Amino acid sequence: MIHKKIITFITFIFLNFFNYLYAHEIKPAVVEFNKIENHISIVLTFNAEAFLANIDASVHKETKNSSNSKIYDELRLLSEEILKERVFKSKDQITNSIFIKTSEKTLNLKVVEIDVLEEKDIEKVRFTKIYFKTDNQIIETPITFSAKKIFGPLIFKNFSNIDTDTQKPQSQWIKPGNQTNQIEIIKEKTNFPNLLISGIWNGILHIIPYGFDHILFVLGLFFFSYKLKPLLIQVTTFTIAHSITLILGGLGYVTISPIIVEAIIAASIIWIGVENLFRKSMNISRIGVIFCFGLLHGLGFASMFKLIGLEGTDYFLNLLSFNVGIEIGQIITLAPLIILIPLFNRLSWYRILIAIPASIIIALFGADMFIDRVL
Repeated sequence: MIHKKIITFITFIFLNFFNYLYAHEIKPAVVEFNKIENHISIVLTFNAEAFLANIDASVHKETKNSSNSKIYDELRLLSEEILKERVFKSKDQITNSIFIKTSEKTLNLKVVEIDVLEEKDIEKVRFTKIYFKTDNQIIETPITFSAKKIFGPLIFKNFSNIDTDTQKPQSQWIKPGNQTNQIEIIKEKTNFPNLLISGIWNGILHIIPYGFDHILFVLGLFFFSYKLKPLLIQVTTFTIAHSITLILGGLGYVTISPIIVEAIIAASIIWIGVENLFRKSMNISRIGVIFCFGLLHGLGFASMFKLIGLEGTDYFLNLLSFNVGIEIGQIITLAPLIILIPLFNRLSWYRILIAIPASIIIALFGADMFIDRVL
């Protein structure tokens, strides 16, 4: 009987722990763009409570890290109807925070509808959709979209350029405060080189500059040994592992909550950094650990692949090119250090004064990430 009570208590803590994680995460806002005859339609899906609480998503990844977190928590307790009223009262502020620009001017946006999406679990993020449209007029090209930094990074989906086979829109990942590339309105025939380059470029960006956690892990592999052979074994193992789960995750065969994956990725950085302090030679257990952690990193890559919407135009080509871009990003990260290997070979004090301090710093960064993502 006592054992049952203990198990029930642990289960309760476990479930509420992950609900707690979901409650504070600020997920990227999504912008759906569509040009219909002589006007433009915009649908913004975002965390309205975070915006109303003036929590800058370009600074904070979680609401609890903001000094306005109590305001956010109070807004999250509001009913859907009352929150909708609060959003409506702030519609001018929201409208003035997003911009549709043509070659000649900035277009005026009007709020058409506000829809607070139902989320019965109070511990989870609730999303709000705002529907905008421009006045009917002749719209000159080129067209670009941008938003203020408070929204954080945006996923921009262009429904004016849909692949006729998959019915998926073109997508862009927009850094906070930046504008999109010129928005294509007329669908053109699929251009293989452009798709390949776009997928590779997005893969590189996911490592440099957005994949700081993955960069730390790869650097941890380097500082294990200044010899080239151990580095190649480790990086090859990591690459094979994350490629497997990137493909399986991208195809939808393997799915794990991004919250859990990101927490374990942070833990993998701590593990590799600390292990570098005590392990001096390569063995099968080190390779096994790297392979297992590589599988988790691959699921992180797959989440980003699907989040950006790269599967939209040519799924398999984009999946392959995205993976190639990740490998290029890793090579770019390691290239400066690989060039220095001949110098490191001559330094008898390399491990004591370079490898160990670097590994400690990597582990500390990982610990900081782990705390942010878990606690």
